[in-house]
Amino acid sequence: MKAIALVCVTMMAACAAPAPAGSVQVQSASAETASFAPFRTFGFRLAEIPPSPYQVSARSFEVERLAHDMVAAELVRKGYTDAGANGDFLVRISSGAATQYTSTVMSGSDEDRLQSVTTGEVMVDAFDRSTAQQVWHGTARAEVDPRRINEPELQAAVHQLLAPFPARSVQ
Repeated sequence: MKAIALVCVTMMAACAAPAPAGSVQVQSASAETASFAPFRTFGFRLAEIPPSPYQVSARSFEVERLAHDMVAAELVRKGYTDAGANGDFLVRISSGAATQYTSTVMSGSDEDRLQSVTTGEVMVDAFDRSTAQQVWHGTARAEVDPRRINEPELQAAVHQLLAPFPARSVQ
């Protein structure tokens, strides 16, 4: 129950205002009862639709494909081994975009201009494969260009997002 509450709080925080241009907002949380000590391997599970206000975009699947390799590399760097569907924990990556429109009046004019800002979000969730319980959740949000994927920015966001993910303890 605590894990569900933790996920709900994190998801509600994900609906906050977009980050200033050029910055990435990252949030992460582990379930209070999660112990990463027994985890040695990971795998991936299918993505889900992102939470509101984010929606699957024309770039979502490509972002998820790129993020998959980036997340795998980060987890290997943290001491875990990719074991496919038989991993000790399974990772789910989801992404989406939200466009907000604001109306501004041009100075010296009565003309209203509509401006749009698109925010992209990547979510990474980890689940204990043996219990299906969520053990970790992280999000990274940034203002994005909806026409193209900025791979270096995505790489930096994934690195920052997974920085607090527990490294494998060597026993």
